[in-house]
Order: sequence, then C-alpha cells, then structure tokens
Amino acid sequence: MTESAITNYIFIRMNFTEKDYGYMAAALKLAEKAKGTTFPNPAVGAVIVANNVIVGTGKTSEYGGPHAERNALKKAGELAKNATLYVTLEPCDHFGKTPPCTDAIIASGITRVFVSMKDPNPLVSGRGIRRLRNRGIAVHTGLLRREAAALNEDFVWWITAKKPWIALKLALTLDGRIADEWGASRWITSPASRRFVHTLRSRHCAVAVGAVTLCRDDPRLSVRHGGGVDPVRIVFSSNHRLSAKSYFMRNARATRSIIVSAGGKKPFKEHFANGLELWHTGQREMDKSLRSFLRMAYDEGLSSILIEGGGKLASSFMENRCVNRVYLFYGNKLLGNGVQGFSFEKGLRLSRAAALREPIVRTFGDDIMVTGIPVWR
Repeated sequence: MTESAITNYIFIRMNFTEKDYGYMAAALKLAEKAKGTTFPNPAVGAVIVANNVIVGTGKTSEYGGPHAERNALKKAGELAKNATLYVTLEPCDHFGKTPPCTDAIIASGITRVFVSMKDPNPLVSGRGIRRLRNRGIAVHTGLLRREAAALNEDFVWWITAKKPWIALKLALTLDGRIADEWGASRWITSPASRRFVHTLRSRHCAVAVGAVTLCRDDPRLSVRHGGGVDPVRIVFSSNHRLSAKSYFMRNARATRSIIVSAGGKKPFKEHFANGLELWHTGQREMDKSLRSFLRMAYDEGLSSILIEGGGKLASSFMENRCVNRVYLFYGNKLLGNGVQGFSFEKGLRLSRAAALREPIVRTFGDDIMVTGIPVWR
C-alpha cells in the first residue's frame, strides 16, 4: 500500500465515529426487518439524526412502495433540515416505480449522508452519490459495507449476474443421510432448526423441491414460524404429474405455484385455471435444463430461490455449479445407511473437491448448521 493510499485509508476511518457505527447499525436492523418483503428490490434501512437524536427511521416498503430514505424523511419532517442521513445502500437517482430518492434528500435540507455500499444496479452505481455531492451534500461511503453487502448478497448477484441467487438447504444426519433405508426423514433435525428454516424461506423469493420430496413429505413450503410472506412454490418434476391430493396442488391459488419440467422444443410457460403454472425448459440434459430454468426465473423476477431437496435435486444444482450458498443442518443422529445427501453423477477427486468459502457454523439445540459459499478447485 502506497503512502497516499495509507493516508486516504486513515482519513476514511477517522470519518467514522462510534456514534456513526451505532446509527448505521440501527439502519441495518431496519433493513433486516424488511428482508423478504421487498423482492425484487433490495432490503434497505435509513436513519436520520439531528443534534445526536434520531428523528426519522425507515425501511424499504413492499415492491412499488416508497424506499427507505423517503419513509425516514416523512417521519423526520422539518427536523431533516441540516441533519445527517445514514442509509445502507446508495440512494437511487432514477425513476422506477418511485421517483429518485436523491430528489427527496436534496429537498429535505439534509447536509450529510453516510452510505454503507454503492448500488450495483447500473442505473444507479455511483450516480446517486455524485448527484448528492454535486449539490453540496457531504457523502461518506463504506461504513459497515461488508455487513450491508452480506444482507443483500442475493440482490447483488441477481442484478450483476442476471441470474437468481440459489441457496441450498439440506437436513442431514452426522453421516450425511437425508433419510433412512425406508425413506423416513422426519425428523432429522430439531424444532429449533426447523424454525430457522422458516426464517430462510421468508428471506427468499421462492422455495423449491423435487417431485419425490413432494410425494414423500407433502411439504407446505410456507412460512409458519416468525411471520413473513409465503414464497413462490416450485416443484421440479420430470413428467409434471403430481398427486392432486398434495398440499401443493390443492392450494395452487394461495401462493404462486410452478411446476418445472425438462424437455420441450423450446422454453415456454403454461398457465392453468387453477392458478398453476407449468414451465418447460426446452432442454433434456440436466445442466442445460437447469440453466434454462435460471433464465426463465430471472425473466420472471424471481431474484432468489431456496432449494430444499431432495438429494437428487440438490446434487444436480450443486454438481452443475448453480448454487451460491449452502445451509447444511446436521442433526445429532447416525444411521449407518440410508439415502445419501449428495450423490454426483461424476465424483470429484480429493484434490478437486468443492469447498466452502467463509464458512459459518451455528448450533440449534443439538444440531449443527454450516453455511458458506461453494467454491470449485
């Protein structure tokens, strides 16, 4: 690092006081509360401070509603004049479903703005910061940037890679089984783990399972613990024939419900009177079919999808390198035999094994959860 770079780094760090960290942490908590309700928009929090007192707070509304900054400014009212705004993502400077937030900030009389991270959206990406600075507002960036980026890792991927963020969740025994020899899988993990899975569902735009899992477990794929909006439900089925008695089929109108089937001469979608959608990927080979599905999902605005099993579907997504993050829940059980969690068509040499970047380990009762970003050697 050069001397000028060191000087610049020190200057940036000196701009952030203990109070600055506290106010931005409060903004991040607001963003956390919005997570799962704003798709396909990111979850953002904003705090307005005047004379060391918080005078306005806001989080992103549901899609089409006001952004966090405008909600905070509305609460602050006249107290926003000469105040400081802390916001977890760069304010927008373009017309979308709502007018630019930069216009509202400038009109309010805000004099300083702290931004955790730049918006990766090409429509914004620095424009909002430049606009505010050009109007004489002091803008400081980078405060709790890593935390803000982690909160919206799915949005960043969706907007830059133009693909849905794919998270994979599996419940396994300590020896890597997702069911016993007779197919029983309830329950490998504890109630505490299962409650957290509902939190994961609430933080993703859609949740998906394979047809075998649907027939065996008849899951609701809904959010029943901790509140939140039910995600879009997706079932992968080779012949798109599912039991009419399943919860998924009987409640197709309750939440957007999609069956994904490989094959067809080209990708196309069918809509039925009962609310069900049937997506044909137009590809029979698994790798091509998955990638076709990802393009279709992106076009539909499904920005993040949680894959919940079973083993065949999980292995296909993982082996074809379509997974952005895994959540592996290990119940405190050993079976010695049963249904394997991961089984690739082509095994990997130990020297080429996949690994997890930035792994995090948590416990839920006697269960162990490992989460991280898959990387391939």
